[in-house]
Amino acid sequence: GGEGLGRLPALIGNSFIAGGLAAAVTTAAALPVAILAARYRGAIPQLAAGLSYLGYALPGIVIALAFVYFGANHVPWMYQTLALLVIAYAVRFLPQAVGAQRLSLLQVNPRLEEASRSLGSSAMKTLARITYPLARPGVLTGAALVMLTAMKDLPITLILAPIGFDTLATELWQYTTTGSYGRAAAPALALVLL
Repeated sequence: GGEGLGRLPALIGNSFIAGGLAAAVTTAAALPVAILAARYRGAIPQLAAGLSYLGYALPGIVIALAFVYFGANHVPWMYQTLALLVIAYAVRFLPQAVGAQRLSLLQVNPRLEEASRSLGSSAMKTLARITYPLARPGVLTGAALVMLTAMKDLPITLILAPIGFDTLATELWQYTTTGSYGRAAAPALALVLL
């Protein structure tokens, strides 16, 4: 049956909350790395960009278990909170945001930024008035990728989500592991549509 349909709005809401927060935090964390990688040559910027890709080198379950250890032993007040879940998402999906932002920044001519700076604008004003508007499509694309990937993530969500914070992915997993494929259809369809 349709008894699982009543939970669908809450599951969609939780998925959007987790995915949206992950997109915002990851996008903000990726911007300095993407600017360094796109605008500066040398070992330090390339090392920063390379380190940001470690999230893809490790399986999601490894990242989740590392955050369980960190949360339980070093910040117990943060363990099983939405904040820790979002930080784990940011570590895992940072490469998506960095890659999209870096590609977008590489298409912005650095001469425009230099002209703005030579006319007296500060670095932050140049970033806000010149660089960001021109790079916005890549920034938004990276944020959308992170949001969608976080919404469908299972290992990190299962292990780190606060108790009672079910998402479409966790609900789908619960139903399919018990063989309730009919009940899994609504969350699966909602996830595909999103």
